Amino acid sequence: MEDRRYALVRHIFKILTRDGFRVSNPDLGGLVSFDLIAKRERMKFIIKVLQNIDTFRGSNAEEMIRISKLTYSAPLVIGEKAGSGPLERNVVYYRHHIPILSPESFSDYIEGDRPCISSGPGGFYVSMDVDLLHRRREELGFSIGYLSNKIGTSRRSISLYESGGAVTIDVFLKLEKILNRDISKAIDLLEIATRLEMPVEDSSVENEFLKEVISIMMNQGFDFHTIKKSPFDAIARESMEESFLIGLLESLSEKIERISAMKNISQIFENEAFIISHSSTEKEAIGGCPVVNLSELRNIGEVERLQRLIEKRKIA
Repeated sequence: MEDRRYALVRHIFKILTRDGFRVSNPDLGGLVSFDLIAKRERMKFIIKVLQNIDTFRGSNAEEMIRISKLTYSAPLVIGEKAGSGPLERNVVYYRHHIPILSPESFSDYIEGDRPCISSGPGGFYVSMDVDLLHRRREELGFSIGYLSNKIGTSRRSISLYESGGAVTIDVFLKLEKILNRDISKAIDLLEIATRLEMPVEDSSVENEFLKEVISIMMNQGFDFHTIKKSPFDAIARESMEESFLIGLLESLSEKIERISAMKNISQIFENEAFIISHSSTEKEAIGGCPVVNLSELRNIGEVERLQRLIEKRKIA
């Protein structure tokens, strides 16, 4: 089963690279929260690949949303089936507020053929251009009452449609025929991402090393967030433009694969990655990531000095 999922990850990797995306290594060490990071111009995705989307958990979704909000990217699940059967092509599904596409739908999407249909309670719904709906109705001189009588629904329903309410496929087809205009609207995964709310973080920290790092970084003016189930342990932002992926190492004997994965992801995100080591070390970099030990971090005192140190060790 896992072999099949890994083959699917490789398949999505090939789709992305074929279409000009920079993509993280398809083997990031068996992570739980995501499988791939991909970027092409303004499109930036955090992708989880599943065979059955019903196995997608809320805790997994929260971590993906947290990373997406901190890196200005869009979380996305790509899956083959749900409990009721294969995922339909050109339909967007949702689990825990995160959009889900089939591999075929995702390939269509990044090639510019974006779906306008989503799955929801009770069936499929069409995304409409509500401004065009309202404008076209007025152009034709149709009142809300007239339009509601023509399609066999209530006046309130028409008002809801013009306010962005979901519309079933059968009602949409009636509206489109009466208005004689394509009023569908393509679903934008990046726009969906902007509407997601940042999950509340667990404020209780028992690890003394992590607790001290958080205190130091926040006192230096960083917006600091811990991350679970990822090659990096935290994301620190000094501004909207500049952020760091941080690995927190109790011991420098930890697997180099994890550090390499963090570096790989930082290159796709186009930000910096560095390591904070609990123990003192003479090593200035590991796997391409600068190393700052905890005693150095205590004495740095200001953001600019930390940035200069990271830059120096990145070059070394």
